[in-house]
Amino acid sequence: MYFKQLQLTQFRNYSELEVGLSADINCFTGPNGSGKTNILDALHYLAFTRGFRSTQDQQAVQQGQQFFFNGSVLVKNGKEQKIACNFVKGKGKKILINQKPIQKLSEHIGYIPLVAILPNDTELISGPAQGRRRFLDMLISQYSPSFLRHLIQYDRILSQRNALLRLFGEQQRFSQEELELWDEQLIPHGIAVQQGRIEFIEAYQPGFNRYFGEIVSSEERASLKYRPSIDENTEDGWKSALHRQQERDKVNHYTSVGIHRDDLLFYIHDRPLKNYGSQGQQKTFVIALKLAQYELLQIQKEMAPILLLDDIFDKLDEQRLAQIAHMLNEEIQGQIFITDTSFERLSNAFGADNKREVAYFHVEKGTIQSK
Repeated sequence: MYFKQLQLTQFRNYSELEVGLSADINCFTGPNGSGKTNILDALHYLAFTRGFRSTQDQQAVQQGQQFFFNGSVLVKNGKEQKIACNFVKGKGKKILINQKPIQKLSEHIGYIPLVAILPNDTELISGPAQGRRRFLDMLISQYSPSFLRHLIQYDRILSQRNALLRLFGEQQRFSQEELELWDEQLIPHGIAVQQGRIEFIEAYQPGFNRYFGEIVSSEERASLKYRPSIDENTEDGWKSALHRQQERDKVNHYTSVGIHRDDLLFYIHDRPLKNYGSQGQQKTFVIALKLAQYELLQIQKEMAPILLLDDIFDKLDEQRLAQIAHMLNEEIQGQIFITDTSFERLSNAFGADNKREVAYFHVEKGTIQSK
């Protein structure tokens, strides 16, 4: 599976763009602010129906314009198909496959398996738990439509439960019967999502350990642990936990326990990475996380995903850069997109003797030229 070309209209700093792409490795180099990351963001839209730079679609529309269009020819299982994302201010967004719109955007998730490694991914380590939950859920959703359906239903019911708690506060009353009606609907979806996360970690850990050892050293021990807010993932366990938190929920007008309060913890040498890991260790940890994500997704989908790497090489030493370039060349089977400010850095990293074709593009003020 690979993108054969990319067409953009009024997307961020691109008025009009059409560029042919290599099925192997595509390197986009140029100064900061030239539009390199916008290329990856456009591809992210085609896979996930949204960009990684902002959740606000109107911010992706070129200044002064009313719409954007992202389109590509996707080769999947040997067949070409047209994939497009079209957003119009005031009318919303559509994903189209061969000019036919997808009825529900959520149904498109997983159709184009994709993994992105971004500069701000270190926030997975230092940032709030919400980002780590999103990391888990976005990956699992790409290969498990049932997981995604449970997650969507859980979020919908949770919003209703929270709204009821706020209403109780406004009306200065409380009804346990009304609250338990929402609990009965919430629990089955929460159990399914928590079980999906547990099974994911079990399947994911070996690949992560291997990638971390290859990039850094087998002498450095890294690990991750899923920490649920409800220890007993059964109907009785959930009912008991929700009941114990009722008084707190009444005061806060918010559901204080459930899968929306879970966390993923990262360790190095059995100590919390965010407290004891250096910047280099944290960045390497994230790269290993994403490459293991790529491997597991490839196994689950029986198809090599597309890999995006946005400006992640500038703070890596030559040894780690060379090791990652070797892994991209030797182990990653899917199409790769890389951005960097330095053409020399990438050309030196990949060298002349590559198993895979490497296409270089120079980006300058919203224009792209092959090198």
